Amino acid sequence: MVSRAELRSLQESPVRIFGLDNSGQAINVSAWTVDVSRHGARVRGVRDWSAPGETVGVRYGLEKARFRIVWVGAPGTTHYGQVGLHCVEAGKYIWGISAPEAAVRAPNMQTGSFPSPAPHGRFAIGLAPAVKSGNNRRRDSRYRASGGAKVQEIGAPAGQWTMLHDLSMGGCYVETTSTLPTSTPVEVVLHIDEVQINAQGSVTVSHPLVGMGISFKTVSSLNRARLEQVMTRLMATSTEA
Repeated sequence: MVSRAELRSLQESPVRIFGLDNSGQAINVSAWTVDVSRHGARVRGVRDWSAPGETVGVRYGLEKARFRIVWVGAPGTTHYGQVGLHCVEAGKYIWGISAPEAAVRAPNMQTGSFPSPAPHGRFAIGLAPAVKSGNNRRRDSRYRASGGAKVQEIGAPAGQWTMLHDLSMGGCYVETTSTLPTSTPVEVVLHIDEVQINAQGSVTVSHPLVGMGISFKTVSSLNRARLEQVMTRLMATSTEA
């Protein structure tokens, strides 16, 4: 691992990590953060990867992003069971909105030494995610949404139940370990509180073992009215994704 000067903040929080191990086997494990930074984190309780390089999904509360494993603690060392993660989604920050209150130096896994702390003036640079204007109400603005979604490939005998992550008038993102290829035509049934919304669309983005984005293509007038009802509520109570 190459030491980085990026400031870190001590944060011990539970997370879920899912992806493929170095042999291609599916992994979905619980772990804990040790410290976090603007672009990454150090996580403990993970012994499923023997080498860096894999891209995994990390979920912290309702937040989720893809990270690359950049270092792995070697067996027999004090860092065994720890991995270093670097976010591969530009601008994504899932650890909260406040800047670190203290710098935590990340260990160099090759030498065991610690890099010098960055200058104090870097504390507040780029740590909080950008906040979009509250007056921005574009048609396809995505908002955090809690609920279930049944996704079924059109023509397939059965579908799968997934967790809804965010929603817009034009589509949604669902969390699932059984993703479909992009461009797959699907039928979607959303359940958000007491509201059910049916739509047809297609998969626009697929993150294996993490989730997939779906674009709505066909929505009846009744279901569009229900979708507008839910979006109005989300715009008033939720945050943009």
